[in-house]
Amino acid sequence: MGVVGTLCTSWLAHVTARRQTRDQGAVEQSRALRSERLEAYLAFMKAAEPVDGVLHRVAHHDGPGVSVWNSPPAAHVLDEALAELGTAVDALYKAQARLDLMGPKTVAVEAVNVWSEVRSLRMYLQGVRHDMLAGGPSAEDYRAGLQDAVDAVEVSRERFAQRAREVIEAPP
Repeated sequence: MGVVGTLCTSWLAHVTARRQTRDQGAVEQSRALRSERLEAYLAFMKAAEPVDGVLHRVAHHDGPGVSVWNSPPAAHVLDEALAELGTAVDALYKAQARLDLMGPKTVAVEAVNVWSEVRSLRMYLQGVRHDMLAGGPSAEDYRAGLQDAVDAVEVSRERFAQRAREVIEAPP
């Protein structure tokens, strides 16, 4: 009876040790994934930084050469904004591709939305720049179109940040 008890105790100790090792491995893997995701999320947000500068110059009218809200900024300001948005679109696309791998899907979808809205803002401003050559858009059309494009970018960035925060704050 003593031998059977010793064997059972030994077997239970072995099973318990294996389970603890497996559980510890799962926790470490979860922490590593969280760290990698955080890195990917921060890289995506860094790729979006040029958009802030564009929004401040074109929508919020900070900086030299910027006119009133009801009309497009000077051509050189618009050209600089378009160049920065082009760079941002490319950087966001690359960063978003990494998020597709890191997941989860809810964050990756929001990253695609940010990229898409920044592209839409760039396309809107390209249209404004084109219209400037033909006399420019009306003040009302410009203001409404710009407000819609800016709001869409800001909402998509807020949603991305919210989803990323939910993933990072979730317990392992």
